[in-house]
Amino acid sequence: MMRITLLALVAAVCFAQSAEDIFNRPPADVDQALRARITEFYGYHISGQPRKAEALVAEDTKDYFYNNNKPSYTHCEIRQIKYSDNFTKAKATILCGMYVMVPGFADKPLDVPIPSNWKIEDGKWVWYVDQQQRRASPMGLEMTPGPPVHTAPNGAPSDPPEHALPKIPSTPDFLYNLVNVDPRDVEVKRGESARVNITNTSPGTMNLQVTGKIAGVEATLDNPSPKGNEKAVLTLKAGEEAVSGTLQLVVMPTGQVIPIKVTVK
Repeated sequence: MMRITLLALVAAVCFAQSAEDIFNRPPADVDQALRARITEFYGYHISGQPRKAEALVAEDTKDYFYNNNKPSYTHCEIRQIKYSDNFTKAKATILCGMYVMVPGFADKPLDVPIPSNWKIEDGKWVWYVDQQQRRASPMGLEMTPGPPVHTAPNGAPSDPPEHALPKIPSTPDFLYNLVNVDPRDVEVKRGESARVNITNTSPGTMNLQVTGKIAGVEATLDNPSPKGNEKAVLTLKAGEEAVSGTLQLVVMPTGQVIPIKVTVK
């Protein structure tokens, strides 16, 4: 009886997933067109010709594309596409190989999941940065203090047990914890300023850029390219007509987007 119940449960789950796929499946020509544009866009980055990718960038994102560093990839593969707005927008996850200056990964390309937003503009799919994009929490491994010093029964230092040794990350998820932002929820009074502290905990340089605008709030980043273990300060100055809103801190080359919520009082 238990076996029959489990089989029925598995069948129900499979049917639900299949039904969801059927009802959310895009028209074949729409899906093919998007996949071709994604392949072309990232292909230019692989071949070292990012300027050619400009033709595939949305009008409201061109300034961001011009000013932001263009990452170099060794290869890219479309892993997932989720459509919305009656198949006129899509969020894709692209797995791209890239060299990252992190111990243990610098000598070979590391497969990094890259979020990629697309929408139809003038009848064609274009890549864009969603100014309203927010990340509930960063992905990554929890950082913990180093192992304590272990001693033998006679009081002499001894090697720690294997379970106490720090683990070297084997997946790219840890990349999203390399830049720390504090605080992410900022309160500022009109006519005053607030500071957001940004710390690059990686051994290499990270490139930072603030995207999005909040009416009446001036955002100034003192160090847009902090080197390994360097800090940067984002200063937010609220004018008399300032309103609340959200800014995004874009981190390259990891592609992380960190939302910074600003509440004006």
